[in-house]
Amino acid sequence: MKSLAKLILLFFISACAKPRYVDGLETRLNPASGECTVVFTTEALCLRAQWVQFPSESTFGEMSLTFTDLEDSNRKLDPRASVAIVLWMPSMGHGSSPVTIERINVGEFRASDVFFIMPGPWDIRYQLKSGDDVLEEQIQKITI
Repeated sequence: MKSLAKLILLFFISACAKPRYVDGLETRLNPASGECTVVFTTEALCLRAQWVQFPSESTFGEMSLTFTDLEDSNRKLDPRASVAIVLWMPSMGHGSSPVTIERINVGEFRASDVFFIMPGPWDIRYQLKSGDDVLEEQIQKITI
């Protein structure tokens, strides 16, 4: 029984260990200049998420996050709530390593440590949080 469990664990580790990234995916995920990636209605904010460094099979990625007033895209604003990103693979029922969020300037944040642990359909869950409570979540679906 222990041997079977070890074999199953080894299978899942090897299946999840090396994502094979789709060629050209980085350019398809970056929105046009000024375009909202998602809208947070609770705070009337537009979020523009842009890849700075797309993750590869061996390196973590980085995104710039810019929050602007929904009515005035030239006015950068900090969300009142804290910003979080969760990488989630719904078809497999698991996520990836935690994403680090750092405030750079008013309305500007850096998301680093972005890594997808295996190929397939993923959700990038952009969240506004208060402590552990998710106040609003918007999802961008991608396939790696």
